[in-house]
Amino acid sequence: MKRWKARLAALLGLCLVLLIPCAAGAQAVSAREAAAELRVQLEALLGEHALLAVMAMQKRYDGAADHEQAAALLGKNTERLADALRLAYGEEAVKAFEPLWSSPIEALLNYAQAAAEGDETARTQAAKGLEAYAKEQTLFWARLLPDLGAAGLEEGVKRHTELLLQAFDAYAGKDYAAAYQHRREAYAHAVASADLLAAGMAAQAPDRYDASGMKTRKADLRSALGRLLGEHALTAVVAMQKGIDGASDFDQAAAALNRNAEDLAAAIASVYGEKAGASFYTGWTSRTRCILDYAKAAASTDESARTTAAGKLEKAQAELAQFFAEANPQHGSRPELLNALNAMTGQMAMAVDHAILGGHAAAYATMEEAYAQMFTIADLLAQGISEQYPDRFPDAPAFVRKTVTMQIGETELTVNDRTIRMDVSPVLQEGVVYIPLRVVAEAVGATVTWDAATSTTRLAWDGHQASFPLGSGQAEVNGRVKSAGEAPTVMQDGRVMVPIGVLGEATGWKAELGKDDGSIRLTTTAQEHS
Repeated sequence: MKRWKARLAALLGLCLVLLIPCAAGAQAVSAREAAAELRVQLEALLGEHALLAVMAMQKRYDGAADHEQAAALLGKNTERLADALRLAYGEEAVKAFEPLWSSPIEALLNYAQAAAEGDETARTQAAKGLEAYAKEQTLFWARLLPDLGAAGLEEGVKRHTELLLQAFDAYAGKDYAAAYQHRREAYAHAVASADLLAAGMAAQAPDRYDASGMKTRKADLRSALGRLLGEHALTAVVAMQKGIDGASDFDQAAAALNRNAEDLAAAIASVYGEKAGASFYTGWTSRTRCILDYAKAAASTDESARTTAAGKLEKAQAELAQFFAEANPQHGSRPELLNALNAMTGQMAMAVDHAILGGHAAAYATMEEAYAQMFTIADLLAQGISEQYPDRFPDAPAFVRKTVTMQIGETELTVNDRTIRMDVSPVLQEGVVYIPLRVVAEAVGATVTWDAATSTTRLAWDGHQASFPLGSGQAEVNGRVKSAGEAPTVMQDGRVMVPIGVLGEATGWKAELGKDDGSIRLTTTAQEHS
């Protein structure tokens, strides 16, 4: 045991030493690179928050010996989120954020505690507290990022809470398959929310962030790999802990780990083909099984089984490294990638050792390192793949032209070769052509939200934000007011109708009207995502 632990410690130390110069020697980044970095940073932080919240609630419910350390790690995640906001908005924003973020976490843990004690009154009280906190958080984000719209923000905050509670309630009800499915949904929702917040933050600071950097195929690849690898790290830790404890939900935790492996293999297959994806899946799941076997052997104090599992793990790690070297001969065998892969395995094994010995604080610190390490691996893989296939994964937005055609008085809309049925038709009123804002904007790929408090429709597309208040002939685009005449945006039959001139002026989309036949043609050039 001591010999294997010494080998792991030496390996991990060497890997971290070799990785540090990469960060220390980093060059100043461009505004486009800064935007891509902001996206990944928020995805990592909010995704980690969701997974740690589910873990901490389970630990509190189970009365686990390490429930305090789980809650403490969730608190550290809050601190890192606060640091990210501090850089963008300053200390006053952080002072407002920290209690608004920490209070719902406390309510979630109280909810779990009440469930464990069978105290339905306290459980209901915690749930009501979460509803109140959701409204307060919505107000905070709406003040910070007004162009995202209060209604959409409120919906996102509520959905986040719902998914966390669904994951916990299913766990407490011993429906473990549903618990891990909701856990995964909560993680995906958190990552998607991070993208929305990152786009809003970038739009507010165009001198610091070029939002187009968030939307390149390379950035999408980096994001996808980081999301899946980050999920793998914390899911693997959960599965190892369940194996050590002999928990009744171990099989479902292992199944969740396998679903993540399937998605990772699909991502690899999208780059290198189905055969390579299948080969990766075999190697990745073999390594994962070895980690779980190591955890179980460590828990049983069977030194022989532990040594055997350690040897198999080392072999599986070498095979995985070989896969990347063969898939990408020029970049897949770089020392930085190999060191990162080895560090990842070493961190997970050391987390097991700390947990077995009762060193919960050290175990959670190592878990935190393992999660962060996954995003280093994602960065290295995405960089290598984009250099291997620069035409497929350019570090610049790809564009696609979309043409929307409509007819005054008709409810059919055509975008390129696709036909959409509208529930309201374009109209001509007092010489002004009005078109339904939501269906047209969504047809060309924009995200649309409605802010009932201000009667304003908000659009987000390709890093841009636009607001169309009812009764106004103006629109606010990326913080600047634009106008195209006095005709206002109106509500008709429950749908927001916007003068086509106002929409064109605000978005830059080219609008053409048929002189005699009532035809409408709208042409956009939108960023295409992988």
